[in-house]
Amino acid sequence: MIGLLLAASFARAGEVYLNGVRAQGMPVMTMENVTVRFDAQGNIWVDAPQYQVTVVKGGTGAPPAPAVTSPYPAPAPTPAYAPAPTPAAYAPAPSVAPPPAPSPASVAGLGIAAGKWWLVTEDNDSVGQDVEVMVNGVSVRHVRSGETQAILDLGPYLRSGSNTISMRAAPGSYGGGALVVYVGKGSTSGGTVRLDNPDVRYTRRAVDLGAGGEKSFALQVP
Repeated sequence: MIGLLLAASFARAGEVYLNGVRAQGMPVMTMENVTVRFDAQGNIWVDAPQYQVTVVKGGTGAPPAPAVTSPYPAPAPTPAYAPAPTPAAYAPAPSVAPPPAPSPASVAGLGIAAGKWWLVTEDNDSVGQDVEVMVNGVSVRHVRSGETQAILDLGPYLRSGSNTISMRAAPGSYGGGALVVYVGKGSTSGGTVRLDNPDVRYTRRAVDLGAGGEKSFALQVP
């Protein structure tokens, strides 16, 4: 299973994104079996499920850049462009304390083992976004532009079988890059949360309606 290591990234209009991450400082390589999409702002979105994208942190003052690994051999770089040394992988430790225990009346019969299902956010310099995340009708988190990356264990709010994940965007004036909320099965290692092919990917962009709105997703939990 291809892993997706999530951390903060940066986006601008008219950029190239690989698996939702801005493609800045990409190595020289050829990608196969991918889907390419174009949005109204001129951004190019490349969906490559068989490739692993890891956000790495450069030197002092440098923005994070994606590192890509794939099952295909990479071509040798041209003589005019020597590859830069690969920096150590960077991922923030979860900065969010365990969620408060929900009231028994509101989530009776719920509860999945901790550390299996996660909510993780990615803010690409968005402005004015405010999204309330609800699980089975229970509000679990407000995600806002400019806040620290949210990493939340959703186990206490889920049940085996069918679950409903709702994203409720508040009205406002939006700008900047995209705000993304991921929900999926994952694991922790060394203070890093790794999601394996997130089941829910909710994106809010500057061009979305200022009136806000709500979108729901079905999530099946074994």
